[in-house]
Amino acid sequence: MNKVQLTLTDEEASILSEYGGRFGYSLPKTIRFLIGKAVETHLESKTPVYRLSDSGEAKGLKALEEDRQGKTIKVTNFKKFFSQ
Repeated sequence: MNKVQLTLTDEEASILSEYGGRFGYSLPKTIRFLIGKAVETHLESKTPVYRLSDSGEAKGLKALEEDRQGKTIKVTNFKKFFSQ
């Protein structure tokens, strides 16, 4: 864990305190929240998203429905299962 010391002007501290106060946040918690949101936004823009094909999505939904209906079996020994 890293500690950061930050110097804010009175105006900056006031703005952040007012913003965080709406949610019941202290100034440090507001700053952590804003940094967390900035990191989240950055990671979302860097994380690739792969779309499933329509046929793959249909197969997945069918498999999910079959599982809900109890038509599936639990596999604990994959080697034995795939050798059959």
